[in-house]
Amino acid sequence: MGLEFLTRVRRTTLWMGAIAALMIATYSGPMPGVATVLGMAWSLVNFALLERLVVAITGAARKSHAEVRRAAFAAVGMFLLFAVGGVLLVLLPPVWMLVGFLVPFAVLVLKAASLLLLESRGWRWLVASPWRASIVVLSVVVAAWWVVPALIEQPATAQEHASTPPAETHATPAESGHGAPATAGHGAATTGEHGAVAEGHSEAHGEHASKGPQKFANVITVLSRAFPNAGWAQFLHHYEVVIFAWLVGLLIILVAFIASRRPQMIPGKLQNLVETLVEGLYNFIAGIIGERHAARFVPFLGTLGIYIWCMNLFGLIPFMESPTSNLNVTFALAIVVFLYAQWIGIRGLGLIGYVDHLMGQPRNMTGWLLVPLMLPIHILGELAKPISLSCRLFGNVFGEDMLLVAFVSLGVTTLAWSNLPIGLPLQLPFLVLALLTSTLQAMVFMVLSTIYILLMLPHEAHGHEGDAHHAH
Repeated sequence: MGLEFLTRVRRTTLWMGAIAALMIATYSGPMPGVATVLGMAWSLVNFALLERLVVAITGAARKSHAEVRRAAFAAVGMFLLFAVGGVLLVLLPPVWMLVGFLVPFAVLVLKAASLLLLESRGWRWLVASPWRASIVVLSVVVAAWWVVPALIEQPATAQEHASTPPAETHATPAESGHGAPATAGHGAATTGEHGAVAEGHSEAHGEHASKGPQKFANVITVLSRAFPNAGWAQFLHHYEVVIFAWLVGLLIILVAFIASRRPQMIPGKLQNLVETLVEGLYNFIAGIIGERHAARFVPFLGTLGIYIWCMNLFGLIPFMESPTSNLNVTFALAIVVFLYAQWIGIRGLGLIGYVDHLMGQPRNMTGWLLVPLMLPIHILGELAKPISLSCRLFGNVFGEDMLLVAFVSLGVTTLAWSNLPIGLPLQLPFLVLALLTSTLQAMVFMVLSTIYILLMLPHEAHGHEGDAHHAH
């Protein structure tokens, strides 16, 4: 089944790649078309070598000399293929090379999505009635009729405006009546204008250079640089962090849906993996917050931990980005935890009990005298929780990205004398470190959120922890 699926992917890729290369060569020139074809060929060869390597390692005859030779051949071929890809990125337009690289991945995703769609209940319900199917097809055609021309015409209009030279009127010496002085004045004015333009460019360059080191370019950044005047590219670039955050959430929902769609008494690999993860999170959170409240808070806290963990690791995928490396995302997550914890406190303690908790629960004259001191301290302590949660997660994930950028740059600089478009893979050990720290930061965020909720629960819900909470 797997080999048949890969064969279909290769055939579809060849057809789609041929059509895409022909369209690109027609509208953008022969070099972009050649770059697209070579990029697609590179991805197909990489798929074939990866398939041979996996079969040689995991096959029944993996210990035989023939399979060992095949695995070694595939590994060496993949290394040489990456070197060839680096050379092609230098010699050919990199944007169209990237388009060719992504064609097989797009076909792979679309094929997998189509298989899931054809087996779903929604698809069977849709095709059961020709009227429903006709309405859906008509809606897709109308949407494409409006969207596709807008995406094509907008970059073309911007390119026409950019290529149209401004109208200039030059007066001849005879018409000006001043001869050479007029020419000299025009030259002085031109020099002044060019000086002002050059000064403006230098200021803009200085402002751009003062931004400091940049992260790895993701696919949205590449598209925005390839189509700088397109409205859709600017929209994607403006909301790229939100788009990646939504993409991670949709992938988690898809995996959860597939794992729980047909539960079995003898679970499959995906169902077994998901059940093991959920059970481990339940036991871990229940050990902190107690069995009595675990069923109530594990869905929120476990989902929060898995979501943050996946967002932390998403930036390690080429041309993707970790949404948690942006302070806006981490602060939004911390605000959700903060508001949820305050709501639990108000709902569990009541409004008067909640205010009493913030005042330090005064029960004697000394306690009431300390209220002006304890109330601001507790309020500031509650407000500091989302700040500490967001800044800790953002700083660690952003630091991981900058560390990888630094060592990739160092690896490229090390081989700069050879004029090769590749560098030493000095970042590989830090990828393992990034896996560890990303997991730890997701766990720290989840554990601190659990403790914040625990501190807001009524004292009798803690059992023996009530005394410590009262002292707090």
